[in-house]
Amino acid sequence: MTRPTLKRLFRAAACFLALASCSAQDATEIEIEAATIASRSEVRFPATMRAIGVKEGKVSLALSIDEQGELVDAFVVESSRRAFADSALKSIETWTFEPALYNGQPFPSTVRVDLEFELDKKLRWQTFQAPTETNITQTAQIEQPITARSIEELDAIPLPLQIVEPSDELEGEVTVEFYIDELGDVRCPNIVGGTNLDFSRVVLDSVAQWRFQPPVSKGHRTNALVRQTFQHREGKLATVEAD
Repeated sequence: MTRPTLKRLFRAAACFLALASCSAQDATEIEIEAATIASRSEVRFPATMRAIGVKEGKVSLALSIDEQGELVDAFVVESSRRAFADSALKSIETWTFEPALYNGQPFPSTVRVDLEFELDKKLRWQTFQAPTETNITQTAQIEQPITARSIEELDAIPLPLQIVEPSDELEGEVTVEFYIDELGDVRCPNIVGGTNLDFSRVVLDSVAQWRFQPPVSKGHRTNALVRQTFQHREGKLATVEAD
């Protein structure tokens, strides 16, 4: 098998960010049944927010669920206050899940959970199969919300620092969506389209090990959501550009 050079893969990785806003309709159609929440505990309204007179808040989380239904990563997509995010993350540690099914077989996936807090009222929540919006940002200031940003607001395209190539010679096409967090680590990678179950799993495992320069917006570290389609044909791995 002919291996693509690291330089070529660096160029391919840059294409990820240029195509981050690609529509989900561009992905190859496959049968994916989303992971579901089997049981959950109540998420508490933060006492610190009650004490300072805050009466409502919201949190959106991306949850990475493996083939056994185990939670392997929880990522804050948006939050009106850090305290609401902390409360949600603490509660979710006790939740249980049923894994996603990819063409009838258990498969790792990412679901998004949106939570709405109101003082002295029952928590409202909703789930989605995969991350939505194009980007997210996360500040270090406890008083500031975690809010969404567009890819165009990044100061520069983050360069890849580590790329792990798929080690299998399987052929196919797969579309992967993942977050790059404030440290440049890949978080909650998710398959949103593909033609081959085994190839999709190999690419998912490889992308999970990639690292980038931290995304930056207006001089501050941020997080970015990326979507890219890969093809592996005749021993060559390549990205697929949008039409």
